[in-house]
Amino acid sequence: METLALFCAPKHKQMIYLQSDVNELGRKEAVRIARATLKWCERTLGVNRRKKWKLKCYIRKADEDDDTCGEYDCWDNEIYIYWNNCETVRELVQTCIHEWTHQNQPILTKYYKYPGTYSRNPYERAARYAEVKWCPIAWKEIKNNINNK
Repeated sequence: METLALFCAPKHKQMIYLQSDVNELGRKEAVRIARATLKWCERTLGVNRRKKWKLKCYIRKADEDDDTCGEYDCWDNEIYIYWNNCETVRELVQTCIHEWTHQNQPILTKYYKYPGTYSRNPYERAARYAEVKWCPIAWKEIKNNINNK
């Protein structure tokens, strides 16, 4: 008597790339990517130990009327990443790196003393430079874990 082997083919897993749409991936995947990026930031970029409180990171959905991708609260030493306002995985990773860079800057003592515009502020420029510089390196290191669950 022959036995018939029945098996279910594994569900094809969608590969995630830097150009992948975050809102198509959904909350669960966006949070996984942001957490992996923030852990990478901690290992690679370090933590500002001069802060009075331990750094806390929150990954949440932004309000409908808010288009901010992320923010750093220097008073409470907290990073907020608003995953649904990031269009692509690249923007999500860059936002995490940008806000992490602010965490390492002297925001309370020097950031607000700059008399120029927001876009010309040297601390904003440094954060934008860091996000472009570190994004491909961070993604190279975390993408295998992201895509292999």
